[in-house]
Amino acid sequence: MTQIILVALIVVFCAAYWLQKLAPATLVPFWRSLAGLLRNTQHLPGLRARAERLATPGGLRTGCGSCKNCDGGKGGGCH
Repeated sequence: MTQIILVALIVVFCAAYWLQKLAPATLVPFWRSLAGLLRNTQHLPGLRARAERLATPGGLRTGCGSCKNCDGGKGGGCH
């Protein structure tokens, strides 16, 4: 029984990972609800900040939007 639960959890986490990579807009409601739940508590501030970033349309950017040194101030850095 424990093995079935463990394998099911691994499959769910892998599916969520690839779904976030391939179609991030489908997980926005999940991230929004997780951010709302964590906003009421003082626990896991890093997870709350990440969930809030992924719950907003601006948090779904890829490419230059997610690079640190791509603003052009020091000649870029991502590309």
